[in-house]
Amino acid sequence: MLFLVVAKHSAELCPGGIVRPNKEAMGKVEEAMNGPGVKLVEGYLDGPGHEFYFVVETNDNTALNNAVEPLRLIGDVHITPVLKFSDARAWLKKMGIQK
Repeated sequence: MLFLVVAKHSAELCPGGIVRPNKEAMGKVEEAMNGPGVKLVEGYLDGPGHEFYFVVETNDNTALNNAVEPLRLIGDVHITPVLKFSDARAWLKKMGIQK
């Protein structure tokens, strides 16, 4: 399954900022997102907004929770199961809901 992970932190807790810099944070996040049972499909960053967006693939809830733990340490994390648009469109067509 695919999941969209949205993680937001404050400027004061930003690992890339000047208040609490953490030179290892990005490496830890990337390592966790590619940990056992999880595959990082792609990640995006809104630096000024202090938000991370990751698309990860996994069928293991424990692995998913382990993957987002470094992000939980600095802010809020929201996880949403998602479908690729092309897969959703094909399914809707098959069900007769869309042409």
